[in-house]
Amino acid sequence: MRGKNILVAALTMLLMTSPALAQKKAARNTAGSDEIKTVLEKLFAAWSDLDPAKAAPFYAKDADLTFFDIAPLKYNGWSEYTEGVPKAFAAYRSGKFTLNDDLRTHRHGNLAWASATWRAELTKKDGSKENPEGRYTAVLEKRGQQWLLIHEHMSLPAPPH
Repeated sequence: MRGKNILVAALTMLLMTSPALAQKKAARNTAGSDEIKTVLEKLFAAWSDLDPAKAAPFYAKDADLTFFDIAPLKYNGWSEYTEGVPKAFAAYRSGKFTLNDDLRTHRHGNLAWASATWRAELTKKDGSKENPEGRYTAVLEKRGQQWLLIHEHMSLPAPPH
């Protein structure tokens, strides 16, 4: 009988501590979510002028980082990125980029990654408008007190076949 009581007590303790452990893991995984969300919202707002200089404070400037969000297919390092992006936006006058409310963030130490869908309202220099939607993925690193993008990728849905 005593062995049965010990087993019941052990199972009861396990069942009582499991939710607490799961909450602690979830809290650790989402710690800083609001801070990262704020950084990404400010980043998207900074791109409204279609000027990489306005968005520059949100990016790490390491020469070996690769960014895959604005045509052509990729840029190696910040200087290549800032030279190529204005060419890609040459036909546009303005833009508004918005993260949708499905943003998910995950943090592991000083690294975090986030993904969300997005939408844009782009106005071409001829006055015509485009409204693309897509998926955004970012990898950020906390350097000092600031989260900086070290990799990002934007994609548009593939056209149906």
